Amino acid sequence: MISRRPGLRPIIITRSTFAGAGAQIGHWLGDNTATWFDYRISIAESIAFAAIYQIPLVGADVCGYAEDTTETLCARWAMLGAFLPFYRNHESSGFIDHEFYRWPLVAEAARGAIKARYQLLDYLYTAFYHQTIDGTPTLNPMFFLYPEDTNTFDIALQYFYGPSLLISPVTNENVTDVTIYLPDDQFYDFFTYRPIRGTGSWTTLTNINFTTIPVYIKGGSVLPIRVDGANTTTALRTLDFNLIIAPSLNGSATGSLYLDDGVSLVQNATSVIQFIYNGDNSTLSMTGTFGYDVGSVQIADVILLGGGTPMTITANKPLTGGFTMTIAANVTGGKPPYMNTSMQMTNASAAPQWYGYGVYP
Repeated sequence: MISRRPGLRPIIITRSTFAGAGAQIGHWLGDNTATWFDYRISIAESIAFAAIYQIPLVGADVCGYAEDTTETLCARWAMLGAFLPFYRNHESSGFIDHEFYRWPLVAEAARGAIKARYQLLDYLYTAFYHQTIDGTPTLNPMFFLYPEDTNTFDIALQYFYGPSLLISPVTNENVTDVTIYLPDDQFYDFFTYRPIRGTGSWTTLTNINFTTIPVYIKGGSVLPIRVDGANTTTALRTLDFNLIIAPSLNGSATGSLYLDDGVSLVQNATSVIQFIYNGDNSTLSMTGTFGYDVGSVQIADVILLGGGTPMTITANKPLTGGFTMTIAANVTGGKPPYMNTSMQMTNASAAPQWYGYGVYP
């Protein structure tokens, strides 16, 4: 592959792997079936490969490889797969076709999730960079981020996508509710920006339609996202960034962004950028190295969450050097990423019943 594209990265996806393989290849979870059992198992398997086995580019055959899928399973899986590193709709012959466009419901679910995935591709790429440099996982089981909270130890159906996004998918057939765990921390709904105070307890989400997946920003995060989705990574690279500031309980937040040309085996120039928000004096600072030329791409807006209506502050800061700015007045309401959601949240009396790796009886 290198001889055909000298100097450019090949992509190798394999089912058979060995210790250390993650430095060179990606892994798909094998020929699964279009069942809710395999949907659930794929979550725990992906966490294990990315976080424990150090193979960060991992994912399942979305909607199931063998057997006939269903419209609602494919809709849920289209959204779940968008928040895993390797995302592929794939199937065997002899079963009903399940491209996303074949059902209006699945197409709508996929459009919203794919747009969010593209907006977050630089965030995911930055997570890959950190795992390459120091082993910090691209996917994290909840106990990696909350090691002192014993309630997180056996949770296998929720996980962190990168350091900042808690993914809490619906995991049962033809239902619109799921019971999830929120640690004692500050969170924000990724799709609505609504602040949610976790209390270290189980919570039941209801009215989760089949085009919505629950995703929460961890308090203390500065999340760089593109201003819109795109059909290709080439087109995406021409779009500006927005910074979402999701303050922690003490009002601070940090984040990072890694940039390079995205295709070369050896990079001639890179940017490694850090963001720090200080809630005490309402300032945002960007520092780091700025070797990669992004052209006219800039930080367009800063979106500050918390309290009432999110605030959008026009920044228009180039990615050529550091800056410090005050998050001040003259702001407008923040526009969250696209996905219609009308979820409701109530306290749950107990944790959902599962056995190891999220397998329900």
